[in-house]
Amino acid sequence: MQKKHFELKPGKGKTIRSNWTHIVYVRGRWLQERMRKEAAKVPKLDWKTATRKQILSGLKITNDLMQKLFLKMEESGRAGRFDSTLKFFAYAVAHEAHHRSQIEIALRINGQEPEVMLLYGLWDWPKK
Repeated sequence: MQKKHFELKPGKGKTIRSNWTHIVYVRGRWLQERMRKEAAKVPKLDWKTATRKQILSGLKITNDLMQKLFLKMEESGRAGRFDSTLKFFAYAVAHEAHHRSQIEIALRINGQEPEVMLLYGLWDWPKK
């Protein structure tokens, strides 16, 4: 995705940039509940100015920490308000899928059809 696309919106609502920063922020909030020390590593991204590099770094950091969070929840047998680690995992996937679809819709509405390989890459499916 190019820098010029970061300000696109699917009509009203979040820009592409703010959708990505929101995902990093929410992951950080979930981490804060169970892994305060590690959650301090999550960058505070500005939804108006965060760069592609900052967002990618935030996604990488929170991806690694979320994996640890799921393991910690499963090992402890305590999933809190979600009743089970699987329910929390499903919730996290649904939340992020919602925002990723907003990003894809913002691109399409604004005449920026996502590249086929990008779409396959979202799901890590090899194109044959």
